[in-house]
Amino acid sequence: MKLEISLSRKIAIGFALALLILAVIGAVAYHSAVQFAESADIVARSHQIIAKLEATIGDLASAESEARGYVISGDEHYLDLYHISVSAVETDMKQLYAITMDSAIKQRLAILENLIQQRLGKLKISVETRKLEGLEAASKIVGPGKRLMDAVRQAVDDIETLENKLLDERHRLAESLASRTITIVILGNLLAVVVAGASTIILTSDIAHRERLEKEVMEISEREQRRIGQDLHDGLCQRLTGIALLNRSLERKLAAKSMAEAAETARVTELINTGIEEARQVTRGLHPVPDEPVGLMIALRELVDGAQSQSKLACRFDCPVTVVIPDRTVATHLYRIAQEALQNALRHARAANIIIALQADENHITLTVSDDGCGLPDHRSRRGLGLEIMDYRAHAMGATLTVRRGKERGTVMTCTLPREVFKPDEATS
Repeated sequence: MKLEISLSRKIAIGFALALLILAVIGAVAYHSAVQFAESADIVARSHQIIAKLEATIGDLASAESEARGYVISGDEHYLDLYHISVSAVETDMKQLYAITMDSAIKQRLAILENLIQQRLGKLKISVETRKLEGLEAASKIVGPGKRLMDAVRQAVDDIETLENKLLDERHRLAESLASRTITIVILGNLLAVVVAGASTIILTSDIAHRERLEKEVMEISEREQRRIGQDLHDGLCQRLTGIALLNRSLERKLAAKSMAEAAETARVTELINTGIEEARQVTRGLHPVPDEPVGLMIALRELVDGAQSQSKLACRFDCPVTVVIPDRTVATHLYRIAQEALQNALRHARAANIIIALQADENHITLTVSDDGCGLPDHRSRRGLGLEIMDYRAHAMGATLTVRRGKERGTVMTCTLPREVFKPDEATS
């Protein structure tokens, strides 16, 4: 129980660390993604501002050119183009204010707007003068406007310089974010791999240790059962046998004096013999496999004989060649698997014939228990405890266990044991 708790705790710690690392990496990646998105949005705005400034200068130059053309020629066509250009300049300024987020840029936009309004104001005066008073009057107030246009261009250059500076800062920030994110992700992944590797090693070690302990516990249990069986056989059975012999001698002595007393003594002898037989049966159950290389063959033959005598089934043991299993623990596991499969067939299969087969070749020892009963159900919600124990015993000795339907009907249980589980000098039969 303590081992299971410790293992569960280590599993929980391993998963918690992995989740924590993933959470940290996710948080950093999310934060970096948000900053990248914000930076990309700002960069896009900066490029839009620069492009819109160039468009504003172009529209202002067009307005000035169209106004000059109207003043000189008086052609209404120039006047229409002039109004379109002025409207475009106003629209450009509104869009610049809409996409500008930086306060310093907005301050410079206000200066630029003031200069543009001054220039448009002068153009408007010249156009209105041309309309009302003619070319001569307009010529007196129309000037090249070079000073205002230079001021406008200087204001635009200042804004573009500031935007380019901000773009450089955002570029360096983006590089820093990318470098930091890549570093954290790489280190996080390495740490996750280390944690996963360490957790896997620890869990594998704990699982292997638990399997060794379980195997040792099962072997100790089998040894203890054999010891109890030997104690019953060598101790209790021998004493009961001695008592039976003494009682039989007493029976012969009493037969000459009293028939009634002799009969009672005979009844006591019968009860003692019954107790001896029951004790021997318990002994065989605790220690079913004799301590000899062919002990499994002997035990399986006795198992079949017992099933044959206790039921109306036709039960047969099939072992064409001598199978030597020097490992007592392995032999006991195989016997218990056969015993459980036989009991399952007797209790659940409703079979008429059961065959227990033990075979061996150069590479494997194979135990098969087959019956002609109703077979496995089509849908099993879970494996029974008996099958789980059989599977565990097979795993404990390095064998594979399969349970399947027979070709026509019934169930076939097969346990295949590689000979390599034995020592080289013990693997002969």
